[in-house]
Amino acid sequence: MSMLHNNKKGSSKNLKSSAKMVLGSVSAFSAVVLIVAVTVLMNQPPKRHAAAVASEPESVPVKADTVTWTFDEDAEKRTSDEMNFWHMYDSDEEPVSVVPENQSEEKQDDRVLEPEKAVSEDAADDKEETVSEDSLTPSRNSVSGNFFDQNELTDGEESIVPINMDIKKNELIADNFSNDGQYKIYSIDEEKTSSTGIDVSKYQGTIDWKKASKAGFDFAMIRMGARGYTSGRVIEDEQYAANMKGCSENNIKTGIYFFSQAVTPEEAIVEANYCIAAIEGYKVEYPIVFDSEIIKNDIYRTQNLTPKEMSAIAQAFCNTILMYGQTPMIGATKKQFASRFELADIEQYDWWLFDTDDMSVFPYKYSMWQYSKTGEIEGINGSVNLDIAFIDYSAK
Repeated sequence: MSMLHNNKKGSSKNLKSSAKMVLGSVSAFSAVVLIVAVTVLMNQPPKRHAAAVASEPESVPVKADTVTWTFDEDAEKRTSDEMNFWHMYDSDEEPVSVVPENQSEEKQDDRVLEPEKAVSEDAADDKEETVSEDSLTPSRNSVSGNFFDQNELTDGEESIVPINMDIKKNELIADNFSNDGQYKIYSIDEEKTSSTGIDVSKYQGTIDWKKASKAGFDFAMIRMGARGYTSGRVIEDEQYAANMKGCSENNIKTGIYFFSQAVTPEEAIVEANYCIAAIEGYKVEYPIVFDSEIIKNDIYRTQNLTPKEMSAIAQAFCNTILMYGQTPMIGATKKQFASRFELADIEQYDWWLFDTDDMSVFPYKYSMWQYSKTGEIEGINGSVNLDIAFIDYSAK
């Protein structure tokens, strides 16, 4: 009995000891699992971030010509000049101005005289000739050195431009000019070598040519017609037929001129053909003139032509006139000749200069000069333009 009792006691102790060992092992295992689990959880990204990464699409290469637009809250406050898409068609060409030459931006066409560079003393010693001050600071009423004022004195401001030394020069001598009381004349060795004339158009209205013929002028330049400076239509001067008839009946020598606004050589040929057709039945001894002028205070067809283009148009007109055996001529102000033409292309034709300065500083050769717009002739209402010709065209 006592032994059995003792065995039971021992067994009970062994069971308790085994239970403790099992419980300790389980606890240790649980602790290890817990530690591992915590470690794993700590090294995983948050679920929210992981979802974002998982949902992000694969990167797609953007084409080179793809345009990305972004919204700018201040965009509506910008001006057109600040918005790049307004300049998408910009090119390297200089923009064409639509401002007429006579308005405020006409200076952009004027060539500016650059100041003369200083010459060192050593260089100056090597030169036998020195530069005259007159060639650097020309006077408005005289030709000085290699420059002249292309504006008339009445324009109010000077515009000094260089002289093309390759173009035939004006050889008229100032002292040979005189005034006979009504007209300007030119003499050589005290003998008159010029002819006096007038030029008229519809703006003189109906002219009494019988009375006018007694005023002592030698010839009359009659406006044949004009091309509309905006419409481009060719029209005959309203008084052309009456003026030609009046001159013919009163033995007044005539030439004619056409106010051109041709923008191509083809249009100039059309204008010349109109002139040739218009003189049929009349004796025209003086030139047929291509008249090139600007339109004040308005836009006009020819204002943006280059000098090369203007010269080609004038050539087409003049060559057509020559083809019919008549004498062509180009008429313009000194500024137009200097700035609007390629002079080397037109110097083979005679020039009619429009310049109301008392003594013109135009440096190139001209055959006729419109020197006044305020002439008074009996039989003509209002003022009339006065001219002097240095060639007797009637003797050709």
